[in-house]
Amino acid sequence: MATELVYLNDAYSTKCESKVAFVEFTDLVADRSVMVPSVDGQPNDRGKVTIDGKSFPIVDVWTDGTSVHLISLDTYPQDITGHSVSQSVDWGVRHLHMRFRTALFILAGLAYKHFGAGSRINQTYDDQAWIDINVDEMTEEMVKTLEEEANIYVSRKVAVSNRYLTKQEFTENSSLMAFSKGKVPDLDNTRICEIEGLPLQPDQGTQVKNTEEVGKISIKTSLVKGKISRRLTVTLS
Repeated sequence: MATELVYLNDAYSTKCESKVAFVEFTDLVADRSVMVPSVDGQPNDRGKVTIDGKSFPIVDVWTDGTSVHLISLDTYPQDITGHSVSQSVDWGVRHLHMRFRTALFILAGLAYKHFGAGSRINQTYDDQAWIDINVDEMTEEMVKTLEEEANIYVSRKVAVSNRYLTKQEFTENSSLMAFSKGKVPDLDNTRICEIEGLPLQPDQGTQVKNTEEVGKISIKTSLVKGKISRRLTVTLS
């Protein structure tokens, strides 16, 4: 069955009630999920599922494309299909992932805006994230520009929002098509992240509501064969 993705409607949701659709040892699927699976470079949430007063710590969350699987450290009761269970998210972990994700979207938008460069947002961790900028050669000046401009966006307290576009609306949006290099998601409706002044970007994860929440963005680089790597490592403070 398809799991309702509560977190896509409200990234600040930390709890939800749900009914068990499938259970097998440490794997549980419910009709709703407040927990984000590992998707689109964003790591899975952590938290707990509570069943009849007993808490089961969630150590992994993944999706098969239709259902969200909540993987517990302990074996679930095996006779609970159809039963109601509670889910709660470790907010500290979730919010940190959200801050990093918005920081990466800011940098991706700025890289395109200033250098016409596409990017590949690949991975966020609990203490850092990284992004590849598709330029022929990265320079210290470009890195400095991205870092300074990103922190200006943070200081301006710019709103961050999401909306859906139909496939037709996606293809008719020239700036979105240019940013995505003409690649149209094979979806009837594509979820879009909008940060004022930056290109629209497809988004399947969670973002903060305002860039102020991101905090100070710092960029670290490394050298590859004597040249600055196009992979930028991001930390927040």
